[in-house]
Amino acid sequence: MLNKIVLWVVLIAPWFTLFFLKKDEIKRYMPAAISASFLMTIYNIFAYNQAHWELKDSILPWLDPLFVSGVFGAFPVIALWVFHFTYGRFGSYLLTNIVIDFMFAVFPIHYVFQEILGIYKLINISALERFFLFVIFSVVLYGFYKWQEGIFRQNVDPGRNK
Repeated sequence: MLNKIVLWVVLIAPWFTLFFLKKDEIKRYMPAAISASFLMTIYNIFAYNQAHWELKDSILPWLDPLFVSGVFGAFPVIALWVFHFTYGRFGSYLLTNIVIDFMFAVFPIHYVFQEILGIYKLINISALERFFLFVIFSVVLYGFYKWQEGIFRQNVDPGRNK
């Protein structure tokens, strides 16, 4: 029962932090958040097929093999916040992501979810390998957002705002 509560909190609670952002900031960085969810969805399907882990608790079983709480809760919101605070400064972005990715993939979050709560168990991937994979994803996400933002800037009609 505790595991289900934790998973629901990880899914829902991060979204409430967006009340602290301006609407324009949420709009600006939401493509990064959606892309983070999409990337993690693809990774979760791949990881399921490669038996990277075994999910022992799920809150939405019809969405297995996805780690729903992370894919649709924590990951997109954290990506949005990281972009809000660091976008335009790649070094800060990368360092922030390295710290956050370490917390999710190695310690303390991974330790709590696997060793204490038993929500999942890594099988064919180590925590360190998963950490490096998450860092690579963060670089891909930054590159995608930089490319995507450039496209939207080119499509803005400068005469429209007069």
